Amino acid sequence: MKSEHGGNINKIARKYNLNKDEIIDFSSNINFLGPPDFIKNAIKNNLDQIKNYPEPQAAGLKELIADKHNLKREEVLIGNGAVEILYQLTKVIKPNKSLILEPTFSEYELASRAAGAEVHNILLAESGDFELTETVLAELITRLADMDILFLCNPNNPTGKIIAREKLNKILREASQTDTFVVIDEAFIDFLDNHQDITVIKAINSLDNILILRSLTKIYGIPGLRLGYALTNKEVVKNIENSRDPWSVNYFAQLACQQIFSQTKNADIYLKRTLERLNQEKEFLYNSLNKLEGIKVYYPTANYIFIKIKDAGLTSEELTDTLAKDGVMIRDCNNYTGLNDNYIRIAVKSRKANKILLDKLAKIL
Repeated sequence: MKSEHGGNINKIARKYNLNKDEIIDFSSNINFLGPPDFIKNAIKNNLDQIKNYPEPQAAGLKELIADKHNLKREEVLIGNGAVEILYQLTKVIKPNKSLILEPTFSEYELASRAAGAEVHNILLAESGDFELTETVLAELITRLADMDILFLCNPNNPTGKIIAREKLNKILREASQTDTFVVIDEAFIDFLDNHQDITVIKAINSLDNILILRSLTKIYGIPGLRLGYALTNKEVVKNIENSRDPWSVNYFAQLACQQIFSQTKNADIYLKRTLERLNQEKEFLYNSLNKLEGIKVYYPTANYIFIKIKDAGLTSEELTDTLAKDGVMIRDCNNYTGLNDNYIRIAVKSRKANKILLDKLAKIL
């Protein structure tokens, strides 16, 4: 398995001789509102700080994040993006066997293999709309006893499916008995209206075998800064920090993080606006896609839509390439474990961009 993701605009621009500034990127699930002004202004006003080292381990930010989640600062780990934390975690835990609920984000498998783990998976069936059914849940719980680490993505990428808190708590209770470490990736949870009803952050207070992963890159539209954090027990935090570069999070990423968690009024306004606009465009795009022939559209939960190509007479790769030549990028899901060349994922963007995509799809399908 290769590390392949959306958002590689430079690659597409070179491949098809396009102006990268004119490419519309539906392949990466980034907030289409773009970075908020309060972050951009802070960076603009502090450009001269490029001459200084960033604070080691982003230590000054831990209290802000801990206060936000009612945790201790020792339970907060800040990283150069959430993916970096995945690799650091498996390096420290050194799991022999890793269990992954598929299809899902490929870096769980890659981080496991990088640490020498034997990777096992449970495939969620198309016939069950890729949901974690009671039958699959029972299988997962049965297999925990033989596993060192379990990866769950909630909401899941690319399907958008959500694991209800009751099921998560059931998994966590069993994992605490089998001494299985559980990673719950909540990278897209801030795009949900009911995210407070989905997250299991409170479990950090009572369980030592859980790590919750959060991304600030996606919700705040700042993928170029690379910024994420994890909430877990203090021993895991200490072990990771002792084994990594102390300056892994650059100054401007730390500054953005500081603004997000200290300028709470501005952040709340931005998040409220994000959900309002996202919900409007999500419904528009979902309903419009459902009018097209040859595809099955899965109802979106976060800021992306999962689609199966059924009777269109072309593969996901062919559709992806056809659109790319015309300056529109989508995500071919063929490299996800458990999926084939019939699946794509598209991000929800502005009305103007969504209409451009819909027009192009209508001509192709």
